[in-house]
Amino acid sequence: MSRKYFTAALIIVCCLSAAGWDLQAGPTDLELTSPKNEDHFEITKPLFFWKSVPAAHSYEIYVDDAKVGAVPVASVPVTSYGLTAPLAVGPHHWSVKALPAAGDAVSSSVSTFTIDPAGNWPDWAIGPFERYGGNPIVRPQGTGWEQVNTFNPGVLFDHGKFRMLYRAQGQKKGIAQVKDDGFSREGYAESLDGVTFVRNPEPIIDATEPFEKKYGCEDARFFKKDGVYYAFYTGNGPKGGVAICEATSSDGTTWKKLGPVVAGTKNAAMICDPNGSPVQINGNYAMFVGGAVCYSDDLIKWSPMTGIDLKLPADWVRSYEPCVAVTNYSSARPDDIVLFIAGTLNGKGKWFYAISEVLFSKKDLTQKVDQLNDCIMKPRELYESGTFKNCLWMNCIIQHEGQWMMYYGAGDRNVGLATAPVK
Repeated sequence: MSRKYFTAALIIVCCLSAAGWDLQAGPTDLELTSPKNEDHFEITKPLFFWKSVPAAHSYEIYVDDAKVGAVPVASVPVTSYGLTAPLAVGPHHWSVKALPAAGDAVSSSVSTFTIDPAGNWPDWAIGPFERYGGNPIVRPQGTGWEQVNTFNPGVLFDHGKFRMLYRAQGQKKGIAQVKDDGFSREGYAESLDGVTFVRNPEPIIDATEPFEKKYGCEDARFFKKDGVYYAFYTGNGPKGGVAICEATSSDGTTWKKLGPVVAGTKNAAMICDPNGSPVQINGNYAMFVGGAVCYSDDLIKWSPMTGIDLKLPADWVRSYEPCVAVTNYSSARPDDIVLFIAGTLNGKGKWFYAISEVLFSKKDLTQKVDQLNDCIMKPRELYESGTFKNCLWMNCIIQHEGQWMMYYGAGDRNVGLATAPVK
């Protein structure tokens, strides 16, 4: 499929919805998607999602039978609304009413959710999070390069749309140079609403080079700085071990591979602002990698690794992987850097990987300042088991319209979304 027809498909899906609309008709059934019925979470200002309906002019949102907000119609398959006033801890119910330009309004069914007491999260922490009720938003499909696993995405909001790189694997048959060989590749997808993604039919970063012949292209982080797009992904180094490889692009879809830039490690947790743009600290960009930090003044040439020790609690499983790092997210705490990490951590016997957070400061990237005493995202849903049982992983978190949006890998098989209101 050419780029032209891929873009046309995105526009059609996002304007008319995947099911097809009769634009002359009034509203039909209105389906709530998130929070899913009987869900539990700690967030007191949840983000609501529902499937858009044809010919609606606006929507009204009701919680506990009281109108809490209204939004105009938008040409997207799924519409959302974030509460601005907090709700009390305990059970609640919600619904949405679609108002047409003419004719009768249509109301959704009523869905319930419960706000649980908040954990003991410090002020610097990001979250807790609420899972999107329509997860997984990307799952394996077809019979080729993405038929087994589609997971661990990097996402940017760019030029009015969400743009995703995601890791994909086909069925391993032990045959080199074919796209069902089990190698990892990076697919590409776009969305106007953040949850309905249209995929490119072919990999956008394929495993074609010698430094991709052992692992393929794994777990790309996706950044943009000064008009240039960057992808940092796991490949293999000259001696066959893991290496962070890099590619650049002027448009986010056509990539120039630079090869390995940091050998012997993986997971380029670049320190970025909430928009996914790398931030300079004392004149250098920096990324946390496995047990270390690296520096660069141009995002291309990277320093040798400087070791760090997170000093995880003695009763935690001490091996971990860095996921992403965020700074400039709080005007009250301008030096804070939150590093998301994943691993078994404090869940031995409960899960394979969950997600927690560690606090660093711009003043010293080698010294931990604080950390959460628990995991802020733990596996609990069926779709969070796949290649690995009870497994969560994240490559990105961005802010959009007052919400943190964490696109995460679920079970090394699917892509999920979890959100949290910006404090």
